[in-house]
Amino acid sequence: MRLWQLFLGVGLLAVMLSIARDPAGRVAMVVFFTMLGEVALGTTAVMMLFQTFSSLGEAKGLYEHAEAVFATTIVLAFGTALMAGLLFIGCWLVVLSVD
Repeated sequence: MRLWQLFLGVGLLAVMLSIARDPAGRVAMVVFFTMLGEVALGTTAVMMLFQTFSSLGEAKGLYEHAEAVFATTIVLAFGTALMAGLLFIGCWLVVLSVD
């Protein structure tokens, strides 16, 4: 770790801690990081979904088609579950930070 990275990290931590003193700041930070996680998970899920769609197009036999459809189903189910779980945790943290 270089010295400027340490200074940047300490500065960002100081800004985040000063924002977190106010309840509205805590809510804003929770919403921001929840949104950041949702964007990351959504982008990853869509990229994985494109891969499963391409494997569906490249399939030659019945078994490969079934495997591609199953992979697409798994990607959709896990992506939805993870994003809904992260949204639930974010809402829960907002409720906790307001009380």
